[in-house]
Amino acid sequence: MLALMAAIILCLFSACTIPISLVTVGMLSFLYWSTTARDPYGLFHLSLNKLPGEDIDSSPKTEWLNMGFWKDTNVFPEACQALCCKLIRAAQCKNGDRILDVGHGTGDSLIVLLSQPVGQRPSAVTGITSLPVHHDRSRARIDRLLSSLSNPPPRVDLYLGDAVCQHSKAAHPLDSSSLTSFDRILALDCAYHFNTRLDFLRQSYLKLVPGGRIALADICFDAQMLQSRRLWFLSSVFKLMPRHNMISAEEYVAQLRDIGYVDVNLEDITEEVFPGFVRFLKSRGIGWKMFASIIEWYSKAGTRFVIVSGCRHQCLSA
Repeated sequence: MLALMAAIILCLFSACTIPISLVTVGMLSFLYWSTTARDPYGLFHLSLNKLPGEDIDSSPKTEWLNMGFWKDTNVFPEACQALCCKLIRAAQCKNGDRILDVGHGTGDSLIVLLSQPVGQRPSAVTGITSLPVHHDRSRARIDRLLSSLSNPPPRVDLYLGDAVCQHSKAAHPLDSSSLTSFDRILALDCAYHFNTRLDFLRQSYLKLVPGGRIALADICFDAQMLQSRRLWFLSSVFKLMPRHNMISAEEYVAQLRDIGYVDVNLEDITEEVFPGFVRFLKSRGIGWKMFASIIEWYSKAGTRFVIVSGCRHQCLSA
């Protein structure tokens, strides 16, 4: 089977400009992702959070799972927290907010929100993740944190489910029939996976209070590269995101405005994300070097990392 797959792929791409090394890694990645698609993340990221000198048998102090903002650091947990904080600033979070954190991994972004000093702390934090292992681990970590807080802690509700509400019997924070609303909605390095992101943006708009804001650390593409053969190959093999989510920065902004968002901002931070993340991965051994190569290929194919935010229109009183 593998030999047949290799022969087919080599025939398809022998006359094009895509490197053979990319094809090789593509085949291996295809086989890997096809066997792990139900749980592509799991807890593999824990090893990335280990700092030099830490006991290899102990759990890391952090469990971040994003690509990081590497402007002033070369330490993975610091870069990840910097990206989280940049997202929080883009959302203009303030004291007493009711915040929905979508795709929170094993809980570090929730911990950052709940650890804000008194006077800057949300009144309620809701989280949702689609992976049971992430949900359970987040619950345990948040319970430990809340028990250590001296002041009355914010209310915390954690959900297990897809980011996009499918209107099943399971409770969901974006269910249109729910009376719950949010001042801020955050999606840290995850919305490009959603099926679809456009549905998520529409549902989020309806759950924001007037004047409420959504902020996403997300991926879009250079408009001229969207039709390239290289990007087609990458998206077909690695399946990083649904095709519906592969849009340009201009299309992203237009989608938000068409939904009804105002004060839409998009900041391209690609150069502060991909190069630092790739350098870090290459320092972690051969398996991570392969993953770093995939990130590099995506970057060269026109992938952009952005911070996007928009506000639900503020209703004016008569």
